[in-house]
Amino acid sequence: MKHKKIPMQAKFGLGLRPTHYEYIFANKPKVDWFEIISENFMESGGRPKANLAKIKELYPIAMHGVSLSIGTVDPLNSEYLKKLKKLIKWVKPLWISDHLCWTGVAHKNTHDLLPLPYTSEALRHVVQRIKEVQDYLEMPLALENPSTYLEFKDSKIPEAEFISVMAEKSGCNLLLDVNNVYVTCYNHGLDPKKYIDSLPLSKVIQVHLSGHRNKGNHIVDTHDDYVIDEVWNLYKYVVKKAVRTPNTMIEWDDNIPEFSVLFDELKKAKAAASDAQNYVLPKISINKLERKSPEISHLKDSQKLMQKAIMLGENFDSKAQEWIFDKKKFSAQDQLSVYVDAYRYRLNDITVEDYPALKNYLGEKKFNDLIWDFVNNEQPTNFNIAKYTLKLQKFLEKKYPKDIFAHELCSLETIIAQLHEPEETAPLEQRHLKNMTVEKLMVSKLYPRKALKLLNLSYLVNKYYQEVMDEKKSKPVKKKSFLVIFRHENSVWRMDLEKEEFKLLQKLFSKMKVAEALAHNKKLSPEMISKWFSKWINNGLLAVHNY
Repeated sequence: MKHKKIPMQAKFGLGLRPTHYEYIFANKPKVDWFEIISENFMESGGRPKANLAKIKELYPIAMHGVSLSIGTVDPLNSEYLKKLKKLIKWVKPLWISDHLCWTGVAHKNTHDLLPLPYTSEALRHVVQRIKEVQDYLEMPLALENPSTYLEFKDSKIPEAEFISVMAEKSGCNLLLDVNNVYVTCYNHGLDPKKYIDSLPLSKVIQVHLSGHRNKGNHIVDTHDDYVIDEVWNLYKYVVKKAVRTPNTMIEWDDNIPEFSVLFDELKKAKAAASDAQNYVLPKISINKLERKSPEISHLKDSQKLMQKAIMLGENFDSKAQEWIFDKKKFSAQDQLSVYVDAYRYRLNDITVEDYPALKNYLGEKKFNDLIWDFVNNEQPTNFNIAKYTLKLQKFLEKKYPKDIFAHELCSLETIIAQLHEPEETAPLEQRHLKNMTVEKLMVSKLYPRKALKLLNLSYLVNKYYQEVMDEKKSKPVKKKSFLVIFRHENSVWRMDLEKEEFKLLQKLFSKMKVAEALAHNKKLSPEMISKWFSKWINNGLLAVHNY
Protein backbone atom coordinates (compact mmCIF):
# COMPACT_ATOMS: atom_id res chain seq x y z
CA MET A 1 0.00 0.00 0.00
CA LYS A 2 1.32 3.44 -0.92
CA HIS A 3 1.82 5.63 2.13
CA LYS A 4 1.90 9.39 2.56
CA LYS A 5 5.41 10.79 2.12
CA ILE A 6 7.01 12.13 5.30
CA PRO A 7 8.61 15.62 5.13
CA MET A 8 12.35 15.31 5.79
CA GLN A 9 13.45 18.95 5.90
CA ALA A 10 14.95 20.22 9.14
CA LYS A 11 12.28 21.88 11.27
CA PHE A 12 12.24 22.63 14.98
CA GLY A 13 9.13 21.98 17.09
CA LEU A 14 7.79 21.75 20.62
CA GLY A 15 5.47 19.45 22.52
CA LEU A 16 2.04 21.08 22.81
CA ARG A 17 0.90 21.35 26.44
CA PRO A 18 -2.35 22.92 27.76
CA THR A 19 -0.53 25.28 30.10
CA HIS A 20 0.87 27.10 27.05
CA TYR A 21 -2.35 27.50 25.01
CA GLU A 22 -3.04 31.02 26.22
CA TYR A 23 0.49 32.18 25.38
CA ILE A 24 0.44 30.55 21.94
CA PHE A 25 -2.93 32.07 21.01
CA ALA A 26 -1.83 35.53 22.16
CA ASN A 27 1.72 35.58 20.78
CA LYS A 28 1.82 33.07 17.90
CA PRO A 29 5.49 32.18 18.56
CA LYS A 30 7.75 31.19 15.68
CA VAL A 31 7.70 27.43 16.08
CA ASP A 32 7.80 25.25 12.96
CA TRP A 33 5.38 22.62 14.31
CA PHE A 34 3.85 21.22 17.48
CA GLU A 35 3.62 17.61 18.63
CA ILE A 36 0.47 16.39 20.40
CA ILE A 37 -0.05 13.31 22.54
CA SER A 38 -2.61 11.44 20.42
CA GLU A 39 -4.50 9.86 23.33
CA ASN A 40 -5.33 13.28 24.80
CA PHE A 41 -7.59 13.96 21.82
CA MET A 42 -8.83 10.56 20.66
CA GLU A 43 -11.84 10.47 22.98
CA SER A 44 -12.39 14.16 23.51
CA GLY A 45 -15.05 16.31 21.92
CA GLY A 46 -14.74 19.08 24.48
CA ARG A 47 -12.20 21.69 25.49
CA PRO A 48 -9.04 19.77 24.44
CA LYS A 49 -10.30 19.32 20.88
CA ALA A 50 -11.60 22.89 20.67
CA ASN A 51 -8.14 24.21 21.59
CA LEU A 52 -6.43 21.86 19.16
CA ALA A 53 -8.74 23.08 16.40
CA LYS A 54 -7.35 26.58 16.94
CA ILE A 55 -3.75 25.37 17.09
CA LYS A 56 -3.92 23.37 13.88
CA GLU A 57 -5.15 26.42 12.02
CA LEU A 58 -1.89 28.14 13.02
CA TYR A 59 0.72 25.37 12.97
CA PRO A 60 1.48 21.96 11.40
CA ILE A 61 0.93 19.09 13.85
CA ALA A 62 2.76 15.82 14.48
CA MET A 63 0.99 13.07 16.41
CA HIS A 64 2.80 11.07 19.09
CA GLY A 65 1.11 8.13 20.81
CA VAL A 66 1.77 6.34 24.09
CA SER A 67 -0.76 3.48 23.99
CA LEU A 68 -0.42 1.69 20.65
CA SER A 69 1.41 -1.08 22.54
CA ILE A 70 3.05 -2.39 19.41
CA GLY A 71 4.93 -5.10 21.33
CA THR A 72 2.12 -6.66 23.37
CA VAL A 73 1.10 -10.25 22.63
CA ASP A 74 -2.55 -9.18 22.96
CA PRO A 75 -4.41 -8.70 19.66
CA LEU A 76 -4.22 -5.19 18.21
CA ASN A 77 -6.78 -2.94 19.92
CA SER A 78 -9.28 -2.31 17.11
CA GLU A 79 -11.13 0.36 19.11
CA TYR A 80 -7.89 2.23 19.69
CA LEU A 81 -6.86 2.04 16.03
CA LYS A 82 -10.29 3.16 14.85
CA LYS A 83 -10.15 6.26 17.09
CA LEU A 84 -6.54 6.95 16.10
CA LYS A 85 -7.37 6.81 12.40
CA LYS A 86 -10.33 9.14 12.92
CA LEU A 87 -8.06 11.64 14.67
CA ILE A 88 -5.48 11.33 11.88
CA LYS A 89 -8.12 12.23 9.28
CA TRP A 90 -9.11 15.30 11.31
CA VAL A 91 -5.62 16.53 12.24
CA LYS A 92 -3.87 15.65 8.95
CA PRO A 93 -0.54 15.32 10.79
CA LEU A 94 2.94 15.69 9.37
CA TRP A 95 3.65 12.17 10.66
CA ILE A 96 2.54 9.81 13.43
CA SER A 97 4.71 8.07 15.99
CA ASP A 98 4.60 5.81 19.01
CA HIS A 99 7.06 3.75 21.05
CA LEU A 100 8.85 0.44 20.73
CA CYS A 101 7.26 -1.02 23.84
CA TRP A 102 4.19 -2.73 25.25
CA THR A 103 1.78 -1.29 27.82
CA GLY A 104 -0.08 -4.36 29.08
CA VAL A 105 -1.49 -7.81 28.42
CA ALA A 106 -4.73 -9.65 29.20
CA HIS A 107 -6.79 -6.45 28.83
CA LYS A 108 -4.83 -4.65 31.53
CA ASN A 109 -2.91 -1.40 31.00
CA THR A 110 0.06 -0.28 33.09
CA HIS A 111 0.16 3.13 31.34
CA ASP A 112 3.91 2.72 31.07
CA LEU A 113 6.26 2.09 28.15
CA LEU A 114 7.47 -1.36 29.09
CA PRO A 115 10.60 -2.92 27.55
CA LEU A 116 10.75 -5.98 25.33
CA PRO A 117 13.21 -8.82 25.50
CA TYR A 118 15.26 -8.47 22.32
CA THR A 119 14.76 -11.90 20.80
CA SER A 120 14.07 -13.23 17.32
CA GLU A 121 10.53 -14.04 18.41
CA ALA A 122 9.91 -10.48 19.62
CA LEU A 123 11.42 -9.05 16.42
CA ARG A 124 9.16 -11.13 14.16
CA HIS A 125 6.15 -10.20 16.29
CA VAL A 126 6.85 -6.46 16.26
CA VAL A 127 7.60 -6.35 12.51
CA GLN A 128 4.32 -8.07 11.67
CA ARG A 129 2.37 -5.76 13.98
CA ILE A 130 3.95 -2.64 12.44
CA LYS A 131 2.96 -3.80 8.97
CA GLU A 132 -0.64 -4.38 10.06
CA VAL A 133 -0.88 -0.97 11.77
CA GLN A 134 0.63 0.88 8.82
CA ASP A 135 -1.73 -0.81 6.38
CA TYR A 136 -4.73 0.04 8.54
CA LEU A 137 -3.72 3.66 9.12
CA GLU A 138 -2.61 4.06 5.49
CA MET A 139 0.52 5.93 6.43
CA PRO A 140 3.94 5.02 7.81
CA LEU A 141 4.56 4.82 11.52
CA ALA A 142 7.64 6.13 13.32
CA LEU A 143 8.69 4.20 16.41
CA GLU A 144 10.72 5.70 19.25
CA ASN A 145 13.65 3.96 20.89
CA PRO A 146 12.82 3.31 24.56
CA SER A 147 14.42 4.43 27.79
CA THR A 148 14.76 1.25 29.82
CA TYR A 149 15.50 0.43 33.43
CA LEU A 150 15.88 -3.33 33.24
CA GLU A 151 17.66 -5.73 30.93
CA PHE A 152 16.12 -9.14 30.22
CA LYS A 153 18.36 -12.17 30.42
CA ASP A 154 16.42 -13.50 27.43
CA SER A 155 17.68 -10.69 25.18
CA LYS A 156 19.97 -11.99 22.42
CA ILE A 157 20.03 -8.97 20.09
CA PRO A 158 21.54 -5.57 21.01
CA GLU A 159 18.78 -2.95 21.23
CA ALA A 160 20.08 -0.70 18.43
CA GLU A 161 20.50 -3.71 16.13
CA PHE A 162 16.96 -4.84 16.97
CA ILE A 163 15.63 -1.38 16.04
CA SER A 164 17.65 -1.31 12.81
CA VAL A 165 16.34 -4.68 11.59
CA MET A 166 12.82 -3.76 12.72
CA ALA A 167 12.86 -0.61 10.58
CA GLU A 168 14.31 -2.44 7.57
CA LYS A 169 11.86 -5.36 7.63
CA SER A 170 8.71 -3.39 8.51
CA GLY A 171 9.31 -0.26 6.44
CA CYS A 172 8.64 1.96 9.45
CA ASN A 173 10.46 5.18 10.25
CA LEU A 174 12.23 6.03 13.49
CA LEU A 175 11.80 8.69 16.13
CA LEU A 176 15.21 8.97 17.74
CA ASP A 177 15.00 10.13 21.33
CA VAL A 178 18.59 11.15 22.06
CA ASN A 179 17.92 11.47 25.77
CA ASN A 180 16.58 7.89 25.76
CA VAL A 181 19.82 6.72 24.15
CA TYR A 182 21.79 8.34 26.96
CA VAL A 183 19.46 7.02 29.69
CA THR A 184 19.47 3.43 28.40
CA CYS A 185 23.21 3.38 27.84
CA TYR A 186 23.86 4.81 31.31
CA ASN A 187 21.49 2.32 32.98
CA HIS A 188 22.94 -0.75 31.23
CA GLY A 189 26.57 0.24 30.66
CA LEU A 190 26.29 0.49 26.87
CA ASP A 191 28.35 2.57 24.46
CA PRO A 192 26.17 5.46 23.15
CA LYS A 193 28.38 5.99 20.08
CA LYS A 194 28.12 2.33 19.12
CA TYR A 195 24.35 2.52 19.72
CA ILE A 196 23.90 5.48 17.36
CA ASP A 197 26.31 4.02 14.78
CA SER A 198 24.13 0.89 14.64
CA LEU A 199 20.97 2.81 13.71
CA PRO A 200 19.82 3.57 10.16
CA LEU A 201 19.83 7.34 10.62
CA SER A 202 18.31 7.84 7.17
CA LYS A 203 15.08 6.43 8.67
CA VAL A 204 14.98 9.02 11.48
CA ILE A 205 12.21 11.54 10.75
CA GLN A 206 12.16 13.16 14.19
CA VAL A 207 14.39 13.68 17.21
CA HIS A 208 13.30 14.16 20.83
CA LEU A 209 15.45 16.09 23.30
CA SER A 210 14.52 16.23 26.98
CA GLY A 211 15.73 16.25 30.57
CA HIS A 212 15.95 13.46 33.13
CA ARG A 213 16.69 12.67 36.79
CA ASN A 214 19.99 11.06 37.70
CA LYS A 215 19.53 8.76 40.72
CA GLY A 216 23.20 7.80 40.92
CA ASN A 217 22.99 4.11 40.03
CA HIS A 218 20.43 4.79 37.30
CA ILE A 219 18.67 7.57 35.39
CA VAL A 220 14.89 8.04 35.11
CA ASP A 221 13.54 9.62 31.93
CA THR A 222 11.29 12.25 33.55
CA HIS A 223 11.00 15.00 30.89
CA ASP A 224 10.94 17.56 33.69
CA ASP A 225 14.21 19.46 33.35
CA TYR A 226 16.72 21.02 30.96
CA VAL A 227 18.62 18.94 28.41
CA ILE A 228 22.06 18.15 29.86
CA ASP A 229 25.38 18.75 28.08
CA GLU A 230 25.98 15.03 27.44
CA VAL A 231 22.68 14.78 25.54
CA TRP A 232 23.41 17.97 23.57
CA ASN A 233 26.72 16.42 22.51
CA LEU A 234 25.04 13.17 21.49
CA TYR A 235 22.57 15.21 19.43
CA LYS A 236 25.48 16.94 17.69
CA TYR A 237 26.94 13.52 16.89
CA VAL A 238 23.60 12.36 15.44
CA VAL A 239 23.42 15.42 13.16
CA LYS A 240 27.03 14.94 12.02
CA LYS A 241 26.64 11.19 11.49
CA ALA A 242 23.33 11.62 9.61
CA VAL A 243 24.80 14.42 7.44
CA ARG A 244 21.53 16.31 7.92
CA THR A 245 19.45 17.78 10.71
CA PRO A 246 16.32 15.70 11.39
CA ASN A 247 13.11 17.39 12.55
CA THR A 248 13.92 18.16 16.17
CA MET A 249 11.71 18.76 19.21
CA ILE A 250 12.07 19.71 22.88
CA GLU A 251 9.98 17.39 25.08
CA TRP A 252 9.01 18.72 28.55
CA ASP A 253 6.08 16.96 30.26
CA ASP A 254 6.32 17.57 34.00
CA ASN A 255 7.14 20.65 36.12
CA ILE A 256 6.39 22.50 32.90
CA PRO A 257 7.95 25.98 32.86
CA GLU A 258 6.87 29.12 31.03
CA PHE A 259 6.81 28.91 27.25
CA SER A 260 9.88 31.14 26.98
CA VAL A 261 11.99 28.47 28.73
CA LEU A 262 11.04 25.86 26.15
CA PHE A 263 11.60 28.34 23.35
CA ASP A 264 15.12 29.02 24.65
CA GLU A 265 15.79 25.26 24.71
CA LEU A 266 14.69 25.12 21.08
CA LYS A 267 17.19 27.87 20.28
CA LYS A 268 19.89 25.71 21.90
CA ALA A 269 18.84 22.83 19.63
CA LYS A 270 19.25 25.01 16.54
CA ALA A 271 22.65 26.17 17.76
CA ALA A 272 23.76 22.60 18.50
CA ALA A 273 22.68 21.45 15.02
CA SER A 274 24.69 24.28 13.47
CA ASP A 275 27.72 23.32 15.56
CA ALA A 276 27.50 19.56 14.97
CA GLN A 277 31.22 19.19 14.17
CA ASN A 278 32.20 20.19 17.71
CA TYR A 279 30.90 17.33 19.80
CA VAL A 280 32.40 15.54 22.78
CA LEU A 281 30.94 12.08 23.31
CA PRO A 282 29.80 11.36 26.88
CA LYS A 283 31.85 8.95 28.96
CA ILE A 284 29.81 6.05 30.26
CA SER A 285 31.20 3.13 32.24
CA ILE A 286 30.74 0.19 29.87
CA ASN A 287 29.25 -2.88 31.55
CA LYS A 288 31.31 -5.95 30.65
CA LEU A 289 29.00 -8.49 32.29
CA GLU A 290 29.22 -11.89 30.66
CA ARG A 291 25.68 -12.51 29.43
CA LYS A 292 25.14 -16.24 29.74
CA SER A 293 21.48 -16.39 28.81
CA PRO A 294 19.27 -19.30 29.80
CA GLU A 295 16.93 -21.06 27.40
CA ILE A 296 14.72 -18.39 25.87
CA SER A 297 11.18 -18.19 27.24
CA HIS A 298 8.18 -17.19 25.18
CA LEU A 299 7.37 -13.50 24.77
CA LYS A 300 3.89 -14.10 26.18
CA ASP A 301 5.30 -15.62 29.35
CA SER A 302 7.79 -12.81 29.93
CA GLN A 303 5.10 -10.14 29.51
CA LYS A 304 2.68 -11.87 31.86
CA LEU A 305 5.42 -12.23 34.47
CA MET A 306 6.55 -8.61 34.24
CA GLN A 307 3.01 -7.23 34.36
CA LYS A 308 2.15 -9.39 37.37
CA ALA A 309 5.30 -8.16 39.13
CA ILE A 310 4.42 -4.52 38.42
CA MET A 311 0.75 -4.66 39.36
CA LEU A 312 1.09 -6.84 42.46
CA GLY A 313 4.27 -5.15 43.69
CA GLU A 314 5.50 -6.39 47.06
CA ASN A 315 2.67 -8.94 47.19
CA PHE A 316 4.41 -11.03 44.52
CA ASP A 317 7.95 -12.40 44.40
CA SER A 318 8.82 -12.54 40.73
CA LYS A 319 12.34 -13.84 41.44
CA ALA A 320 13.74 -10.92 39.45
CA GLN A 321 17.33 -12.27 39.48
CA GLU A 322 16.20 -15.22 37.37
CA TRP A 323 15.05 -13.11 34.39
CA ILE A 324 16.77 -9.71 34.79
CA PHE A 325 20.54 -9.13 34.54
CA ASP A 326 21.80 -8.36 38.05
CA LYS A 327 24.26 -5.45 37.96
CA LYS A 328 26.77 -4.49 40.63
CA LYS A 329 25.30 -1.04 41.30
CA PHE A 330 21.80 -1.65 39.94
CA SER A 331 20.37 -4.96 41.13
CA ALA A 332 17.71 -6.92 39.27
CA GLN A 333 15.13 -6.09 41.95
CA ASP A 334 16.03 -2.39 41.87
CA GLN A 335 15.65 -2.39 38.09
CA LEU A 336 12.19 -3.91 38.38
CA SER A 337 11.26 -1.55 41.22
CA VAL A 338 11.57 1.47 38.91
CA TYR A 339 8.55 0.14 36.99
CA VAL A 340 6.70 -1.06 40.10
CA ASP A 341 6.95 2.36 41.76
CA ALA A 342 6.26 4.38 38.61
CA TYR A 343 3.03 2.44 38.01
CA ARG A 344 1.70 3.29 41.48
CA TYR A 345 2.76 6.92 41.55
CA ARG A 346 1.32 7.53 38.08
CA LEU A 347 -2.11 6.17 39.05
CA ASN A 348 -1.98 7.93 42.41
CA ASP A 349 -1.22 11.30 40.82
CA ILE A 350 -3.96 11.02 38.19
CA THR A 351 -6.51 10.15 40.89
CA VAL A 352 -5.54 12.61 43.62
CA GLU A 353 -5.82 15.67 41.40
CA ASP A 354 -9.51 15.00 40.64
CA TYR A 355 -10.74 14.83 44.26
CA PRO A 356 -9.77 17.93 46.29
CA ALA A 357 -13.14 18.11 48.11
CA LEU A 358 -13.09 14.42 49.01
CA LYS A 359 -9.59 14.90 50.39
CA ASN A 360 -10.83 17.85 52.47
CA TYR A 361 -13.70 15.77 53.87
CA LEU A 362 -11.75 12.59 54.67
CA GLY A 363 -8.63 14.34 55.88
CA GLU A 364 -5.20 13.98 54.32
CA LYS A 365 -4.18 10.67 55.96
CA LYS A 366 -7.46 8.85 55.43
CA PHE A 367 -7.69 10.14 51.85
CA ASN A 368 -4.11 9.15 51.00
CA ASP A 369 -4.66 5.68 52.52
CA LEU A 370 -7.81 5.33 50.42
CA ILE A 371 -6.09 6.28 47.17
CA TRP A 372 -3.06 4.04 47.76
CA ASP A 373 -5.39 1.18 48.64
CA PHE A 374 -7.34 1.89 45.46
CA VAL A 375 -4.21 1.96 43.30
CA ASN A 376 -2.92 -1.29 44.80
CA ASN A 377 -6.21 -3.13 44.23
CA GLU A 378 -7.83 -1.70 41.10
CA GLN A 379 -6.02 -2.28 37.83
CA PRO A 380 -6.53 0.01 34.81
CA THR A 381 -7.95 -1.48 31.62
CA ASN A 382 -8.57 1.49 29.28
CA PHE A 383 -5.86 3.03 27.09
CA ASN A 384 -7.07 6.45 28.29
CA ILE A 385 -5.62 6.86 31.79
CA ALA A 386 -8.24 9.53 32.60
CA LYS A 387 -10.84 6.72 32.65
CA TYR A 388 -9.10 5.03 35.58
CA THR A 389 -10.77 7.26 38.18
CA LEU A 390 -14.21 5.96 37.10
CA LYS A 391 -13.41 2.91 39.24
CA LEU A 392 -13.03 4.92 42.46
CA GLN A 393 -16.76 5.31 43.18
CA LYS A 394 -17.44 1.58 43.61
CA PHE A 395 -14.19 1.08 45.50
CA LEU A 396 -15.09 3.85 47.96
CA GLU A 397 -18.59 2.47 48.48
CA LYS A 398 -17.16 -0.94 49.26
CA LYS A 399 -14.52 0.42 51.64
CA TYR A 400 -16.84 2.86 53.47
CA PRO A 401 -20.35 1.47 52.83
CA LYS A 402 -22.08 3.71 55.39
CA ASP A 403 -20.51 7.04 54.45
CA ILE A 404 -23.17 8.30 52.04
CA PHE A 405 -21.77 11.83 51.94
CA ALA A 406 -18.38 10.52 50.78
CA HIS A 407 -20.14 8.49 48.06
CA GLU A 408 -22.04 11.53 46.82
CA LEU A 409 -19.03 13.83 46.96
CA CYS A 410 -16.97 11.31 45.02
CA SER A 411 -19.73 11.05 42.41
CA LEU A 412 -19.83 14.82 41.98
CA GLU A 413 -16.07 15.18 41.56
CA THR A 414 -15.88 12.22 39.17
CA ILE A 415 -18.53 13.80 36.95
CA ILE A 416 -16.80 17.20 37.02
CA ALA A 417 -13.50 15.60 35.97
CA GLN A 418 -15.03 13.51 33.18
CA LEU A 419 -17.36 16.12 31.64
CA HIS A 420 -14.52 17.76 29.72
CA GLU A 421 -14.38 14.72 27.43
CA PRO A 422 -17.81 14.20 25.75
CA GLU A 423 -18.50 15.62 22.32
CA GLU A 424 -19.66 19.23 22.32
CA THR A 425 -23.31 19.82 21.38
CA ALA A 426 -24.79 23.16 20.42
CA PRO A 427 -27.16 24.68 23.02
CA LEU A 428 -30.81 25.29 22.27
CA GLU A 429 -31.35 29.07 22.15
CA GLN A 430 -34.36 31.35 21.84
CA ARG A 431 -33.65 31.92 18.14
CA HIS A 432 -34.18 28.22 17.47
CA LEU A 433 -37.72 28.50 18.84
CA LYS A 434 -38.93 31.55 16.92
CA ASN A 435 -41.50 29.50 15.02
CA MET A 436 -42.44 27.32 17.98
CA THR A 437 -46.09 27.40 19.08
CA VAL A 438 -47.36 26.11 22.44
CA GLU A 439 -49.15 23.29 20.65
CA LYS A 440 -46.04 22.26 18.77
CA LEU A 441 -43.91 22.45 21.94
CA MET A 442 -46.30 20.10 23.78
CA VAL A 443 -45.74 17.32 21.25
CA SER A 444 -41.99 17.94 21.01
CA LYS A 445 -39.16 16.23 22.90
CA LEU A 446 -36.38 18.13 24.68
CA TYR A 447 -32.84 16.80 24.67
CA PRO A 448 -29.99 17.41 27.14
CA ARG A 449 -26.50 18.50 26.13
CA LYS A 450 -24.28 15.43 25.76
CA ALA A 451 -22.02 16.64 28.56
CA LEU A 452 -24.72 16.77 31.25
CA LYS A 453 -25.59 14.78 34.36
CA LEU A 454 -28.44 14.99 36.89
CA LEU A 455 -27.81 14.16 40.55
CA ASN A 456 -30.34 13.34 43.27
CA LEU A 457 -28.49 13.78 46.58
CA SER A 458 -29.09 13.20 50.28
CA TYR A 459 -26.73 16.02 51.31
CA LEU A 460 -25.98 19.59 50.25
CA VAL A 461 -22.99 18.30 48.31
CA ASN A 462 -22.74 21.19 45.87
CA LYS A 463 -22.64 23.70 48.74
CA TYR A 464 -19.85 21.76 50.44
CA TYR A 465 -17.87 21.45 47.20
CA GLN A 466 -18.11 25.19 46.48
CA GLU A 467 -17.01 26.08 50.01
CA VAL A 468 -13.92 23.88 49.61
CA MET A 469 -13.13 25.53 46.27
CA ASP A 470 -13.50 28.93 47.96
CA GLU A 471 -11.19 27.75 50.77
CA LYS A 472 -13.92 28.27 53.36
CA LYS A 473 -14.66 26.09 56.36
CA SER A 474 -17.32 23.58 55.49
CA LYS A 475 -19.14 20.59 56.90
CA PRO A 476 -21.67 18.13 55.47
CA VAL A 477 -25.32 19.13 55.83
CA LYS A 478 -27.84 16.32 55.53
CA LYS A 479 -30.64 17.72 53.39
CA LYS A 480 -32.07 16.56 50.08
CA SER A 481 -30.63 18.44 47.12
CA PHE A 482 -30.90 18.24 43.35
CA LEU A 483 -28.18 19.20 40.94
CA VAL A 484 -27.41 19.44 37.25
CA ILE A 485 -23.78 19.40 36.09
CA PHE A 486 -23.09 20.33 32.48
CA ARG A 487 -20.48 21.71 30.12
CA HIS A 488 -21.27 24.96 28.33
CA GLU A 489 -18.78 27.03 26.32
CA ASN A 490 -16.06 24.55 27.35
CA SER A 491 -16.55 25.16 31.08
CA VAL A 492 -18.20 22.77 33.54
CA TRP A 493 -21.08 24.35 35.43
CA ARG A 494 -23.09 23.21 38.44
CA MET A 495 -26.62 24.42 39.12
CA ASP A 496 -28.95 23.58 41.98
CA LEU A 497 -32.47 22.54 41.01
CA GLU A 498 -35.80 22.50 42.79
CA LYS A 499 -37.21 19.06 43.51
CA GLU A 500 -40.07 19.26 41.00
CA GLU A 501 -37.79 20.89 38.44
CA PHE A 502 -35.40 17.95 38.78
CA LYS A 503 -38.23 15.45 38.34
CA LEU A 504 -39.48 17.24 35.26
CA LEU A 505 -36.02 17.24 33.67
CA GLN A 506 -35.71 13.53 34.40
CA LYS A 507 -38.95 12.90 32.53
CA LEU A 508 -38.01 15.15 29.64
CA PHE A 509 -34.56 13.62 29.29
CA SER A 510 -36.09 10.13 29.17
CA LYS A 511 -37.39 11.16 25.72
CA MET A 512 -40.95 11.83 26.86
CA LYS A 513 -42.87 14.43 24.92
CA VAL A 514 -43.31 17.68 26.84
CA ALA A 515 -47.04 17.12 27.37
CA GLU A 516 -46.44 13.59 28.71
CA ALA A 517 -43.78 14.82 31.13
CA LEU A 518 -46.03 17.61 32.43
CA ALA A 519 -48.90 15.15 32.91
CA HIS A 520 -46.93 13.46 35.70
CA ASN A 521 -47.34 16.57 37.88
CA LYS A 522 -50.49 18.54 37.14
CA LYS A 523 -49.84 20.85 40.11
CA LEU A 524 -47.10 22.72 38.25
CA SER A 525 -48.25 26.21 37.34
CA PRO A 526 -47.66 27.70 33.88
CA GLU A 527 -45.59 30.45 35.54
CA MET A 528 -43.31 27.90 37.21
CA ILE A 529 -42.85 25.91 33.99
CA SER A 530 -42.13 29.10 32.03
CA LYS A 531 -39.56 30.21 34.62
CA TRP A 532 -37.76 26.87 34.51
CA PHE A 533 -37.80 26.66 30.72
CA SER A 534 -36.26 30.15 30.44
CA LYS A 535 -33.65 29.16 33.02
CA TRP A 536 -32.70 26.03 31.06
CA ILE A 537 -32.45 27.97 27.79
CA ASN A 538 -30.46 30.84 29.31
CA ASN A 539 -27.97 28.47 30.95
CA GLY A 540 -27.54 26.14 27.96
CA LEU A 541 -28.89 22.90 29.46
CA LEU A 542 -30.81 21.85 26.36
CA ALA A 543 -29.36 20.73 23.04
CA VAL A 544 -30.39 21.85 19.59
CA HIS A 545 -32.57 19.31 17.83
CA ASN A 546 -34.78 19.49 14.77
CA TYR A 547 -37.47 21.85 16.01
